[in-house]
Amino acid sequence: MNQQLGLLQPADMAGVIWITGYSAAGKTTIGRKVEARLRETGLSTVFLDGDDLRSIFGSHWGYEREQRIDLARVYFRLCSHLASQGHIVVIAAVAMYQDIFQWVRTNIPRNLQVYLKVPEEERRRRDRETKKVYSDKTDFGAMYDEPGAADLVIENFGGASPAEQAERIIAHYRDLDVVARDMGRQAHWRSYYSRAQAPAEPSPFASHVAGTLEPEAGLLEIGCGNGRDAAFFARQGHRVTALDLSPAAIERCRSDHADLGIQFVAGRIDEKLPELAGPFDAAYSRFVLHAMPLQEEVATLRAASSLLRPAGQFFIECRSINDPLARKGEVISPTERIHGHYRRFLIREELERRLKAAGFDIAESVESNGLAVHGDEDPVVIRITARKPG
Repeated sequence: MNQQLGLLQPADMAGVIWITGYSAAGKTTIGRKVEARLRETGLSTVFLDGDDLRSIFGSHWGYEREQRIDLARVYFRLCSHLASQGHIVVIAAVAMYQDIFQWVRTNIPRNLQVYLKVPEEERRRRDRETKKVYSDKTDFGAMYDEPGAADLVIENFGGASPAEQAERIIAHYRDLDVVARDMGRQAHWRSYYSRAQAPAEPSPFASHVAGTLEPEAGLLEIGCGNGRDAAFFARQGHRVTALDLSPAAIERCRSDHADLGIQFVAGRIDEKLPELAGPFDAAYSRFVLHAMPLQEEVATLRAASSLLRPAGQFFIECRSINDPLARKGEVISPTERIHGHYRRFLIREELERRLKAAGFDIAESVESNGLAVHGDEDPVVIRITARKPG
């Protein structure tokens, strides 16, 4: 048993173990066992119980279905916030709603949903001896959505002990395949590029960068959007390759800029290396790093370094943690929000460290408003010029 637990390592183990099931299914008992065993191995673990959370948050939420769903959203935003800071969060809460199942799947990279399945007759028997929350009129079908695709279903009656069930949950969590978070990005940008009229003129950052490029430079744009900056650089005489995560954006670029000789590629840079004919003289990324989760950014920086020639430059502009928008919207983590769409607001010193780890030197770094004004919006942005050693 201890040998099995010993396989768990603190690095990259942060995430959420959600133990759900109807009242009297044994969620709290097993959740406490899971938390205790994880803590014994030296992992930073937080235990949350739905009843305790409701009490902590006061009487703001009632017991109607929509109020329960709203409270469940608060639970899992809190779980995500804690997990993003390196903790394994064990939460014992019902919260069984399709919207919540999907939110957890979309926004928390390492998550395990455990459904404790107990017959209603047994739950009612337990309830009579404990909480006494059931009544003859309790309509479970109307109150909750029973999970149809939980990661682990445990029949928590008449068999294994809570400690044994806890070991089973931990083993399953240890073996999870962590899937990269989409954060709803594909759906958002597919809709955006199918309907929105994005600006056609080059960005102020593109105009700034153009003055520093050698003639006919080979330039790689990471996250080209509607292609306005890629088209600007191509018209300046540069040899441009541009990629974007959104197939809808690339389809639009190929249609709008077919005459400029730009190679447009759909996908992540680290997954498209064979299609990107480097080495490039420069890489360019505007308002893109803050649109991707941290691990995707790290992979992007490394891929960019591998594609640049010696002494090649990497030009970056992204939203800062000091941008007012970083305080708006739905909280995912200390630096991540969803306000219209997903954003991760960057801390300049940390971005510089990640660039150095990817093999770059920092040539220039500035953080300010007044650099990326668009209409009434004047965000606080980070501008960095990084250079690959020559």
